[in-house]
Amino acid sequence: MLGSDLYRNLAIELISWGAVVTECLVKKVFKKVRDSERDGDLARLKDMLDASMATTISNVLGARIVSGAVAPGTVMRLEELDSEFGVSRSVTREAVKLLEAFHIVRARRRIGIVVTEEAEWDVSSPAVIRWFLSGPRRDEVIAWISELRSAVEPLAAELAAQRATRQETTTMALAVTEMIAAATDRDLDEYLRWDINFHTALLQASHNPLVASHVKIVAAVLEGRTHLMPFEPKQEAIGFHRSIADAVAAHDVEAATLAMRRIVTEAHQAMSSSMLASSK
Repeated sequence: MLGSDLYRNLAIELISWGAVVTECLVKKVFKKVRDSERDGDLARLKDMLDASMATTISNVLGARIVSGAVAPGTVMRLEELDSEFGVSRSVTREAVKLLEAFHIVRARRRIGIVVTEEAEWDVSSPAVIRWFLSGPRRDEVIAWISELRSAVEPLAAELAAQRATRQETTTMALAVTEMIAAATDRDLDEYLRWDINFHTALLQASHNPLVASHVKIVAAVLEGRTHLMPFEPKQEAIGFHRSIADAVAAHDVEAATLAMRRIVTEAHQAMSSSMLASSK
């Protein structure tokens, strides 16, 4: 009975946060509750739920701040956040810690939680990028992203064509094959997974740690494009991915670099077109 009550309360909490409670999610949560009851470890489950709620609150607040709805210099107080979200103080504190990690807020003793200036934000964080892409400054952020990708990814392709191992070229070729299959099945989630795998393999194949460090940024951009905007895989774009994989395997630096420049250009045009269509 305890597990059933906890399960029902969790579903209510998820709905109250505006989460999409799918049948799959419900089944997974219910299984965790039953497993925890069987193991006598409901305390551990509560910790997991608290952590999940803290993440949700940090996402809500982060999106508000990044969108400009909460201006720099604004002071938020823990007791007000406790009341707004209906959670315990420990959950609110954890949510604030998550935001502090991105330098979006700063906790000041006897004052409260102060929203920092944009210049202090960790704008390279995948979470912050997602907040930007879901807000009113999407067009501006798309331009930032395109400029960054134009600088980093063609360089990664150039270096990968010189340095990639056989295993890395095999990984890239497999990713393209799976992207084609996912596009044929119109499975966007699977397409996204293999698209991220492809770009991850390419950046890592540069064997330059600074270049490879952009993996999470590129992944966040690809996720944002898929989840926040109308998106349909294009055969032309898949062809560019195939060209890069082939060029890297053949150690053709010029061809790899050119194909990546085409991908970045196509991605920018696709995101801009989607944004224009969604704004009408």
